[in-house]
Amino acid sequence: MTIRAYLYDADGTDHEVDLSDQILTSLSDRQLLWIDVIGKDEAEIEQVGRTVHLHRESVKNLLNPIGRPRLDQFEKYFQVNVVAIEPARTGDKPGFVQIPLDFFSGPNYVVTTHAEELKFLRDFDDRVREDSGLGALDSASFLAALLDWHITSYFRVLDEFEEMVDTLDEEVLLHPNDREFLEDLVKLRRRVGQLRRLLAPHREVFSGLARPDFHLLVGEDAGAQFRSLDDRFERAIDAVENARELVIGSFDLYMAGTARKTNEAVQILTIVTVSLGIIGAVAGVMGTNFSVGFFKSGATGFILMLAGMLLLIAAVLLFAHRRRWI
Repeated sequence: MTIRAYLYDADGTDHEVDLSDQILTSLSDRQLLWIDVIGKDEAEIEQVGRTVHLHRESVKNLLNPIGRPRLDQFEKYFQVNVVAIEPARTGDKPGFVQIPLDFFSGPNYVVTTHAEELKFLRDFDDRVREDSGLGALDSASFLAALLDWHITSYFRVLDEFEEMVDTLDEEVLLHPNDREFLEDLVKLRRRVGQLRRLLAPHREVFSGLARPDFHLLVGEDAGAQFRSLDDRFERAIDAVENARELVIGSFDLYMAGTARKTNEAVQILTIVTVSLGIIGAVAGVMGTNFSVGFFKSGATGFILMLAGMLLLIAAVLLFAHRRRWI
């Protein structure tokens, strides 16, 4: 487990600090402490809990995650539980893994805890360097910024997903006979369904943060940011629904290509059947027992019969070509 404490100082230099039980008492209104915890070590979680005076229920939730998005208010802080996603490879296809993420926001501090490294938190940390001015923010506004990056991570996964669908559409158009496309479409459908089920329960959290009564706790400035955050979350939900429609459209495209190929095969089989029928009809006529002089014409008559068959078949093929069946 790793604990990283970073102090944003609007009147000085942003820098890492050592975590101590008295660190909160030395913070001013122009300073903001971010404590990022990676892992689930019980002793260190309890240490962080003592440092920021977390309620025993919060510590219990960290040690035994509730497993779903949730918003809780306590006397001096509020807790937000969400599920973050990290890019991963599923075979040779990009995918994602789920990682529970907990936020605690209190006077002049924000705590983030997660079992594994999170790319969007690393990106945020890399983007914000010394003398950032973030110390002037209150903890709720800083939390809103982190949650915004959290939602952005979903959009990044959706961008990768839509790129996969576009690539698959191109392959379907170029190689419509490839049966493996159906398996790929099923996997994409399952993945977008998983993403939707993962994102949908967060609606309770983001709508709760945007409630007017919650703004009384965090202030109007942070309240406006949470309202914008709720709107952006709804756009993420819409983007997931759009991705689902893209997969359905890809399936329709695949089925259209399959139907076209089936029609072409039926047309060819029809032409072959008609041609064989002509041969059978001619052979049947020539095999009748009527005494006609043509039947006694020997090799010449046989050649004329074959020529007649070929001419009839050629006429059928010409007709099929004019109708664009072949």
